[in-house]
Amino acid sequence: MSGAPDETPFFFCLRSEMKELLTQAISELAEKEQRVLSLYYYEELTMREVGEVLGIGESRVSQIHTLSMIRLRTRLTTLLAGTPKARASAAGTS
Repeated sequence: MSGAPDETPFFFCLRSEMKELLTQAISELAEKEQRVLSLYYYEELTMREVGEVLGIGESRVSQIHTLSMIRLRTRLTTLLAGTPKARASAAGTS
């Protein structure tokens, strides 16, 4: 281990937990929002190309993307706050 902060066991654990929380938050988005994020970030399409795939305009893709990011940020903030309800939701229980 080189001692770099991003290579410590703590960092690996933290990154893993963040991935789980992000996966949870994304799964709670509307299907169209999930699709826009998937095409844009995973398929690396431009917003114009995403619009062509979905049959909507580039400006609408931008609106959906922005709304999705706001929703993700809000949900992740809630999950990271560690409230009992948020933890139960992240664990898949009520």
